[in-house]
Amino acid sequence: MAQWLVLKGKNNQFPVAGMRELKALAQRGELRLGDLIQPPGTSEWLYVDEVADLKKLCPPDDDLDDDLPARGRGGMITAVLAVVFGVVILVGGAATWTSIQSLPSGTETILGEGGLSFSEMIVTEAGTGLRSKPEPSASVGTVVAKNEVLELLSKRGDFYRARTKTGAEGWIPFNHVIPMYQLGGVDVRTEFDPLYNPDRYFEIANASWQQLPDAEEGVTVFQFFLSNTSAYDMTDLVILATVKDARGQELEKVEIPVEGVIPAGGRTMVGTLRPSEVDENGRKIKEEDLPPARTLTEHTFGELAEDEPEIQLNYSAGVEVTLETEEFTNASIDPLELRAIPTEEALKKMKGGK
Repeated sequence: MAQWLVLKGKNNQFPVAGMRELKALAQRGELRLGDLIQPPGTSEWLYVDEVADLKKLCPPDDDLDDDLPARGRGGMITAVLAVVFGVVILVGGAATWTSIQSLPSGTETILGEGGLSFSEMIVTEAGTGLRSKPEPSASVGTVVAKNEVLELLSKRGDFYRARTKTGAEGWIPFNHVIPMYQLGGVDVRTEFDPLYNPDRYFEIANASWQQLPDAEEGVTVFQFFLSNTSAYDMTDLVILATVKDARGQELEKVEIPVEGVIPAGGRTMVGTLRPSEVDENGRKIKEEDLPPARTLTEHTFGELAEDEPEIQLNYSAGVEVTLETEEFTNASIDPLELRAIPTEEALKKMKGGK
């Protein structure tokens, strides 16, 4: 596992195994907001309070400003941007780097016209690449160079789905990149963090399950609420249904894509929309010719039903999952992947106001 470095004070530097250990240090009060951390594969340092997952675990530090090294935050960001500037020259030609004395407001690009925007990420790990799946063991389809610029598409677990300038897409570990929004001020990071980390603002609540009678053997209905606390609509949800025996032994997993939108600052249930069994001429459709049932949010179904009220007869609450496992005693639903949809205003800011 790639190691992070922690720097406490001027001389106390030590490695940690990963983000999990960093979080444990923060929870025990052994990591302060003014301490420095260095992600694996980089030569740059970040303050703990610049990493959202750690900042919320650390107690308030009233003496933070007094403990900062002499070069201060502006120096830290300037060092990171020096690397970014080299990337801009490589990928975009000769760009003029104006003096950076303060952090961007979010309405401009990082390096002026033609520079990087908050919607992009910089690769920090040499020898990494875009994987075919969001898994450490997945094959690398596209090798990306350190300092290469990528576009964020979505997040799944500890991986970002990203796109290169040439259009290649794949999955890259979250700790192999630095999203540009993290170099903005507090307001910028607060505004754009849900776009990069939608899972932090999303929850599956009140989940329950029920096996249907023998007439529909193998079908289990899961019911639950989806909660979105961010200011952005979310979509492209993939959930994971897991069933276990009485000893907690995992028996089967099924991935289920969910169509539709989870509204900003709202909740919605998920249901199953079965296809109509008759065609537009009223003739019965053969069972083998019927399209599969759709799993979609109740929020989106309500919008569809406004134009097609007759489909309400084919909609039922809950997600119907066909399982090979006949007997199990425990089941759960967990989110795997989702994407926050930026508003037009956010897109404008992320692209530098262009």
